[in-house]
Amino acid sequence: MQYLYVSYPDHDYDFAHRLVDDLQATGYVVFVDAVAARGTMAWAAETRHAIRAAGAVLMILDPARGRRVGMRHEGVLAGRRRTPTFVLLRSSGDLPRYLGRATVIDFSAEYDAALADLLGGLPSAAELLAAEAPPRRPLRRPPRRRDSRWRERLVWTLAVVAVLALCSLAAIALGLIPV
Repeated sequence: MQYLYVSYPDHDYDFAHRLVDDLQATGYVVFVDAVAARGTMAWAAETRHAIRAAGAVLMILDPARGRRVGMRHEGVLAGRRRTPTFVLLRSSGDLPRYLGRATVIDFSAEYDAALADLLGGLPSAAELLAAEAPPRRPLRRPPRRRDSRWRERLVWTLAVVAVLALCSLAAIALGLIPV
């Protein structure tokens, strides 16, 4: 099962939830981007997983009020996954470059007409419900940092020097090496 991923700025909470209610009334399953604090590692991980499993991404954008934290992360990921992306404009303005391929729908004027345009462009609710979500990727071990390898080599070098020093002292004590 796939769903619609809805991302919105905090100041558009009422609009976003009105849209979610209308989408759910037409049969769509909706994931609302209301997770951990934006910009945190937990938020990034949860949004990555949610966008990977989404059938379409809806980004509510208000260019007149500026960009918001996390929007680029969501837009770039949706673009890389080739997930159908819809930008719901709340005011006029320029779109960020990474949303250049997105379908733009103007929600700044007539809500019902814009909603009809959106529903006409979205995959059907039945298609999304029947579609399989991609398998969840296993967690990867993060790459080791360069300075940790340097420390590891230093520890091994010191260990070898210590072993050689102990062997030399033992050889001197046993009289194998004359002093």
